[in-house]
Amino acid sequence: MHDPLSVRKNMEKQNNIKTYYNQREKLTLENPTYKTYVEYYTHETLRLDLAGGDDMTTTAVLDTNPEVTANVIAKQDGVIAGLQEVEYFLNSFDIQIDFLKKDGDDILNKDIVLTLTGHVQGILKVERTMLNLLQRMSGIATHTKNFVEKIPRTVLLCPTRKTQWGLLDKRAVTLGGGGTHRLGLYDFVLIKDNHIPYIADLASKAKQLNDKNIFWEIEADTAEQVLEFAKLKPSAIMFDNFSPENIAPLVQELHETHPDIILEASGGIHEKTITNYGATDVDIISMGSLTHSVMSLDIGLDIV
Repeated sequence: MHDPLSVRKNMEKQNNIKTYYNQREKLTLENPTYKTYVEYYTHETLRLDLAGGDDMTTTAVLDTNPEVTANVIAKQDGVIAGLQEVEYFLNSFDIQIDFLKKDGDDILNKDIVLTLTGHVQGILKVERTMLNLLQRMSGIATHTKNFVEKIPRTVLLCPTRKTQWGLLDKRAVTLGGGGTHRLGLYDFVLIKDNHIPYIADLASKAKQLNDKNIFWEIEADTAEQVLEFAKLKPSAIMFDNFSPENIAPLVQELHETHPDIILEASGGIHEKTITNYGATDVDIISMGSLTHSVMSLDIGLDIV
């Protein structure tokens, strides 16, 4: 029979993981902050591309501007992402969109993702802005899914803040089955090694945060720090650049002594080691490589 207190604490822990590390419901166009990112990487990017003018090639060499149909086609297998953002972008133009896939769908080489109908000059003008977004977000979603499939479902895979396209990168990770971690500096307190030398009394600061019921995480570089920080009752502890072999016994000990603390592994995790990290029973694995060194998915546009 489960101890009611332990069950309640575990439920609170799982709720905190969802609230602070898996904020996917905020990554929609209804969120003004997210919409700002989408606006920048669509309309503002196209405005910069045109530099106050027009598409010089199409206006200089095309003799006509007929209505055409164009297919956006996958050129390799993967996970499609960015369709919500593309719809928002293209709604500003006289272009009809027909989606054959939805965000998060698996796609195969030669699959038609969506069809555009409109005047050829308009489609050619938006082509590269649209494809850049789809290729990057789909590449991240595909990359994420490949890693998610290597770890237990009880472990949430998250990106870090190494996101070149900001919240669009974060949403792409969620479409591959991952979480979000912090969406910005405003989300929760994360005390890293560069903060600690400038905190006069860490124990006193921790008590202030706990007394105010503020969610906070602290980064540990050594096993000694992990055990010392656990006494401060943080909401979460990050194992920074630990090996799976060093994490496993610490996780076991903390599950017994501080079962309500969220445990995160981060730093130096890659394709060959992620399965071992997943087996340590941490709650979160965060990887900068999900977004900072992603390979775009090959997606093209063909006018038919």
